[in-house]
Amino acid sequence: MESVIHRLQRMPYGVRFAAKQLLYMAVGLVLSRTRLFGGLPSFAVAFVSSVHGSCTLAACIGAAAGSLLFAPDLLTGLTGAAAVLACGMICFALRAITGVRMTSATAFIVSSLCCVAAGGTMLLAGGFYLSGVLLVLSDGILAGGAAFFFLRAHALQRILRRPAVLYGTEALSLAAAAAILLLSFASWKLYVFVPARAASVLLILLSAYLFAQAGGGAAGILCGAAMEIACGLPGLACCFGIGGLLAGLLNRRGRWAAPACMTVVAGLYPMLSQTNDAVAVFAETALASAAFCAVPTAALQALGRRFTSVLSPESSRSAGVRQQLKTAARAVSSITPYMTEQQLRLGKIPGTARMTRRVRELACEDCAKRELCWKTRESETADALAESFLLLHRKQYLSPDDLPAPLGSDCTRRNMLCASCVQAYEETAQTPYAARGIPEWIEQDPFSAAAALLTDAAEQYGGKRRRLPREKDAAAQVFRASGIAVRAVECIRQDERIVLCATSDPIPDSVNKSALTKRLGKACGCLFALPTLRVSGDALHWQFVQTARFRLRTGAAQAAADGRVCGDYYLTFPHKGRQVFLLCDGMGTGAEAAADAEAAAEIFASLVEADLSFACALRTVNEAMLLREDTESVCALDAVSVDLFTGGATFRKAGAAASYVLHRGKVERMEAPCMPVGILPDAAFRETTCTLCAGDVFVLVSDGTCAMRDDHITRALTEFRGGSAKKLAEDILAHSPNADNAGADDSTVLAVVVENA
Repeated sequence: MESVIHRLQRMPYGVRFAAKQLLYMAVGLVLSRTRLFGGLPSFAVAFVSSVHGSCTLAACIGAAAGSLLFAPDLLTGLTGAAAVLACGMICFALRAITGVRMTSATAFIVSSLCCVAAGGTMLLAGGFYLSGVLLVLSDGILAGGAAFFFLRAHALQRILRRPAVLYGTEALSLAAAAAILLLSFASWKLYVFVPARAASVLLILLSAYLFAQAGGGAAGILCGAAMEIACGLPGLACCFGIGGLLAGLLNRRGRWAAPACMTVVAGLYPMLSQTNDAVAVFAETALASAAFCAVPTAALQALGRRFTSVLSPESSRSAGVRQQLKTAARAVSSITPYMTEQQLRLGKIPGTARMTRRVRELACEDCAKRELCWKTRESETADALAESFLLLHRKQYLSPDDLPAPLGSDCTRRNMLCASCVQAYEETAQTPYAARGIPEWIEQDPFSAAAALLTDAAEQYGGKRRRLPREKDAAAQVFRASGIAVRAVECIRQDERIVLCATSDPIPDSVNKSALTKRLGKACGCLFALPTLRVSGDALHWQFVQTARFRLRTGAAQAAADGRVCGDYYLTFPHKGRQVFLLCDGMGTGAEAAADAEAAAEIFASLVEADLSFACALRTVNEAMLLREDTESVCALDAVSVDLFTGGATFRKAGAAASYVLHRGKVERMEAPCMPVGILPDAAFRETTCTLCAGDVFVLVSDGTCAMRDDHITRALTEFRGGSAKKLAEDILAHSPNADNAGADDSTVLAVVVENA
């Protein structure tokens, strides 16, 4: 992408100027085709008000010509052309008088007034009526809102010239501008297929890739609303909105998860709206998803670096660090509700043991059958009370007829017992009738103090960066050897990346920036992306940011002991230049083990992503597992982090099975025996490290895959000659000792292949 932009910038000025004029003229012509309310080209008027500089005349000509060509009658066409030209002249005059560019508020006002004035003229000629006035006002509001987004979307010109962070308002404006443009193309059809809808799906997937759930959801709603208006398909905005949101949420699972999720959601749409157009929407979504998958990963990563990953070492990092600490505080404070929800999904109420003791004090202390219930049949009585509390939580009331056996049949104080259950429940639950039926439990949230500490530290803590004097001197020598008069050079390591900044005199056109970037990367011991350049007076400012050297291919295979639910859980996510892999093995097998493993992995991942250290995240997960007072909750946790810049890998284990690394043809066993989480108050990782290179492979397994021998793992790694990581994982699982034993432990294999980026 960078090379294409550089080639465009090297074109002669006259060619670039003519192409830009034709582009603005074409956009104005296309936008004038869309008329939603009163028959005026609102979007074309908004576009003219947002254009600045020498392109205003071209936009006015294109929009005015389109207003005349696509109008239903001559009067409407002349009125639309007049609105466009009036808007262009007013904006040009304002810029000439004030000497500054249009602001969002000014563009909103000018475009709205031009539409209202033109529509009022039409009403004056044809007669005023209430619905006509409302349509004219709607056109004015629509033009003002579109002008607001169009003006902010012009930040794309700055971004295309050099990498820059794309903030939320700019990203939303770009998505809105693209949705409006696609709305103008929605009338073009190929039988029942609308190419604009396929383009909308591509835009949604790209937004989900760059900006996760926020970008995917916003783009989905905007594009879906535009296509629903243009095509008359009810529910399309909801379909695209949900698909974009889920695509953003599942984006970290891999670049294939987002298009697959979008296709599945679109596949449900024909079932709800049984029309040919709904089937066409599904086909268009599948085609666009396939096209997105065909885009090279390197191109998407380059786009992400240009829009979302540019560092600014010269600016203060305190604001960013404060935001990270606030995110950590939110993650910590959400642990107790998450654990509560996990127990509710398993049919258990948090605090059951404490409520049982309270009911025993209130209703059974002086009962004649106390010995029978609490000695002879203690376990049956406790189970019946636990079932009563679950029923009380679901129904929010409890009657004597609802009491399960043996309480419902043998208890002589059923009314008092019901009242005691309600009292114990209300004493334990702070808000027993909270939204979604999930109360906030008193004395069950040990994380509130930690969240408060993180929030307080957010106001004081600042970012840390380390200077690299040796790399600085080497880079200065490379600049001078290339004939560049460098004034100042600074090299730092920040957020696990090396960033090189320099200030120099203007450089001649003969300097090859790509070759210079490679030489600087070799001098600093890393790989740099193409530089960001900024001119300030007679000085040229350079910024080189380290880019990843390796990429990882992942494959997984699982087998459940009971044939239904596997008690292991794995996930992977990027974090500050590293790729983190988690494999959690819940105690036992089946649904409860799977719930424990999922809870441990998701909480650990959220805390690490919130910039807590691995050790701190493990201690927090351990405290969360110890909250389970009704049953023992134990989980073995295996965490591996791989530095994508240097290849350094750290294997952290808490009760997990050994891992295996194939490095330069030799298999190494990475083992660190220690206790799993959920047993002792003090939990800690045991760590081992190694350095990976291209062609290496490492494998994470649960203890069900080893079963006291691992010769099948070492044999599979030794015989591995490249290819699919998933096939390697399936081969290891197929030859595991438990492969033919249905009653054995759950088995999981996670294989990762290291490649050059």
